[in-house]
Amino acid sequence: MSDHHHPSEETLLAHASGGLDEAHRVVIATHLAGCPACRQSVRRAERLGGTMLAALPAAEMSKGALEAALARLDEPVPALPPPPPLPAGLPASLAAYRIGRWRRPAPGLGLITILPPTAQRAGLHLLRVAPGMAMPAHGHSGLELTAVLSGAFADDDGIFHAGDVSECTEDAHHTPIAHGAEPCICLTAVAGRLRFDHWLARLVQPLFGI
Repeated sequence: MSDHHHPSEETLLAHASGGLDEAHRVVIATHLAGCPACRQSVRRAERLGGTMLAALPAAEMSKGALEAALARLDEPVPALPPPPPLPAGLPASLAAYRIGRWRRPAPGLGLITILPPTAQRAGLHLLRVAPGMAMPAHGHSGLELTAVLSGAFADDDGIFHAGDVSECTEDAHHTPIAHGAEPCICLTAVAGRLRFDHWLARLVQPLFGI
């Protein structure tokens, strides 16, 4: 695991407070599984949040709230089907999701959409990029978090190896290139749409779903 690229403190704080949406939470959880330093930062933020909550004045419960909560304890819990087996090489943070087949929207590029993007929700995707292949130059209309699962990629911020996280805000612009002799496989959460520079990339953007 590399220790060169971590989520920002602001993003870790948002994760600890429940302020990230589902796709971004999964990417951060993937990084936390292998990063003791960031896990410690999240624990500190959670303890601080608990202290702040404990200092708030008590709020009066609505009439019948306790009785309603106790009544729900006796309700039967529906049996959930077991989660599908997780494909080899994928992190435990994806265990609750159904992982589809790789699509090939372009030569050298594989894509699995785990959570389709909506106006209210970031999309969550697995990307597999062939060695030496460059993604089209692009900017962002929202937060993009990318965790490298295997291989590496490079952009203006350096080289991102397995375990690293790339964090791009709306003012970021980059051209990621798969670095090294093996494919780069990433888990990426993208809010909004990517803003590709080249007209051809914009033309085929619906094939990417990003």
